[in-house]
Amino acid sequence: MVDMNAPLQISLTPEQIAAVQAGAGCAWFEDPITHRVYLLAEQDGVRLDDDFVRGKLAEARKESELGQCEPWDSNHLKSELRARYADRASE
Repeated sequence: MVDMNAPLQISLTPEQIAAVQAGAGCAWFEDPITHRVYLLAEQDGVRLDDDFVRGKLAEARKESELGQCEPWDSNHLKSELRARYADRASE
């Protein structure tokens, strides 16, 4: 049985690393035989696990119940994220 929680560490090819850097932190690869598509994504220091996500959802629920939330401006948020990824890509 494979432990799905154990980190799998493999060496990446220079082409894979270049594709991730060119894709602002992620790249899609298609297996030419099976045509399955795989996502390779860069992960910064924080590792998201179930406990982390549950904790953040609990915080958000509490803030919402206390009226400490406001609607998101999705266009502004998308603009900020695009700028952040553009800055990363230029490094």
